[in-house]
Amino acid sequence: MVNDENNNYYGTVSFGTPPQQFKVMFDTGSAILWVPSSKCYFSLACWNHNTYKSGDSSTYEEDGEDMGITYEKGEISGFVSRDTFRIGEIEVKNQTFGEATCLSRVPFWRAKYDGVLGLSFRAISISGSLPPVDNMIAQGLLNQPIFSIYLNRDRNSKDGGEIMFGDINEDLVYKETLSPININNIAFWRFNMEGITINNQTVKSICYQGCPAMADTGTSVIVGPADEVLEIFKLIGADVDDGVGLMDCKKIPSLPPITFVVDEKSYTLEAEDYVLQAVHHGKTVCAAGFFPQSEYLWILGDVFLGKFYTVYNVSNRTIAFGKLKI
Repeated sequence: MVNDENNNYYGTVSFGTPPQQFKVMFDTGSAILWVPSSKCYFSLACWNHNTYKSGDSSTYEEDGEDMGITYEKGEISGFVSRDTFRIGEIEVKNQTFGEATCLSRVPFWRAKYDGVLGLSFRAISISGSLPPVDNMIAQGLLNQPIFSIYLNRDRNSKDGGEIMFGDINEDLVYKETLSPININNIAFWRFNMEGITINNQTVKSICYQGCPAMADTGTSVIVGPADEVLEIFKLIGADVDDGVGLMDCKKIPSLPPITFVVDEKSYTLEAEDYVLQAVHHGKTVCAAGFFPQSEYLWILGDVFLGKFYTVYNVSNRTIAFGKLKI
């Protein structure tokens, strides 16, 4: 995978015969696979990205049903098609996907990827069709009904991490630390979180006595209920500016660890994990990797997932966070 400034992770796939290549962002928070269509005429985001040309593919199958998806930021719409889909050495025949004919300018015009590969469940796929991973399983292409993700948080590295379908990379994870967590939602990688501690101390105003959470590679930070995130900002000394918790970079070594408790196991982020650093006009700027929202749900995005090796079991509907070897 390629790491785009710790904002999103993408890689190369192809559609059709002969193959047409695209860069897609890997998103466990959605279940629709889509790329821009050559029939996208009026969206600026299609002008500077690769577009799928159905007429150039001998394995294309027409469907034509309308489709669309709204993300936290941005939306797309278009119609449904089917074709051969390839990722790595895996070739999935007759894969349903979306040809996007309308893309919102934000965020897609500036995006370094062309489309999105949704990795969530069939309940939110296109008209209940099989998402790519389910299709891989149905066609007997995987050793196990799983996919595994490692996100490299070093923005300067050429290696952005990896996604592996059907197996676990034991060179990257201590396998004995992988404890399956049951998913309690038909659509998303969502589970119960028992609590969040700051410096090993329970805070009654933050996920006290449990709260819902989901793992989402399509979200770059950790998103939580507004009051609870603002309390975290207060406890770590962040100054709030339009929802962003600005930090004094010099204080990073003294900041407390933040621990997420799931199934009586602790998953801890140190300050260097949850404080984001960027250079702006020649000056290093720091911000806490949390963002407030109006909903009660906690979204554990890349700031959290980058600390662990994550295994998603599609058939058993479990997720596991393992300790990285690197």
